[in-house]
Amino acid sequence: MIRFCQDIGLWALDRPVSSCLHRTRFCAAHCYNRKLYRLYPAMKTRDQKNETYWQGLTGQALGQDLKRKRKGPNGRLRLCTRGEPFSTEQDVLKVLEILRANRRVLLWIPTRAWRNKALRNMIEQHVLPEKNARVLASIDPSNTQQEIEGLRASGWSTMFFGDNTERTGSYRCPKTWQGRKGACSTCQAGCFSASRVDVHLKTH
Repeated sequence: MIRFCQDIGLWALDRPVSSCLHRTRFCAAHCYNRKLYRLYPAMKTRDQKNETYWQGLTGQALGQDLKRKRKGPNGRLRLCTRGEPFSTEQDVLKVLEILRANRRVLLWIPTRAWRNKALRNMIEQHVLPEKNARVLASIDPSNTQQEIEGLRASGWSTMFFGDNTERTGSYRCPKTWQGRKGACSTCQAGCFSASRVDVHLKTH
């Protein structure tokens, strides 16, 4: 169930929002998927197919699916545009296997699993060191400065959403701030930076 997302210019995998076990109250209240579910009721059926695909997914199978695709670049993939890639410890191991089986693919992985201590430890130990992993801790105004500083100290990049007030030292996402459709396919300084970065998404 890989799809090409024109809006970001990338291949993407999705999971149901029921996988978002580590969301904050702010995230739940401002989830953009609430509007999409109202506009596109068929998304619920799509969710079921996406999750079935995810549960059976292997690194080799993902690589084969990407090779079969003809539209757009296959050097970058987002996990996930909808849903949480790291709901459980098994998911962390699955993503690790995908990373190692597809070294030429950069995986962009926004996550709130850092809020779960066990999952955070696993991600820090196994996923963050992988050179083709671009893991960003998703944060919002409900997260404390202490939490954010703790993430930075542990080497996490962050992706902030929920307030358009200037955030010193953060990189303003060109897709959301400048309306550059497909900017994610070529971005180097933001979410796909090889160095630790703090990305600021504009609130719509």
